Amino acid sequence: MKFAIHVEMPDRWVPHFLAMLKYMEQLGVIGGSRKLSFYADGDGDFRPKFYWSPNLPSDAKPVSDNDGNRFYDAG
Repeated sequence: MKFAIHVEMPDRWVPHFLAMLKYMEQLGVIGGSRKLSFYADGDGDFRPKFYWSPNLPSDAKPVSDNDGNRFYDAG
């Protein structure tokens, strides 16, 4: 499936966010499995806005939720 996501976020966060996605892609290419983290600083200036088609599924439950620190895995 191909889909598009429109993102709005402050300029200073973009390189870090894209670097995470690039590493995710790299892991897929080499068949590597790792946990990736991105600190969502809601008290700071991060506050991203994501837009995608409402027809896409986005209701997956986390594998674990430790005080809001959630881990998602498709298995």
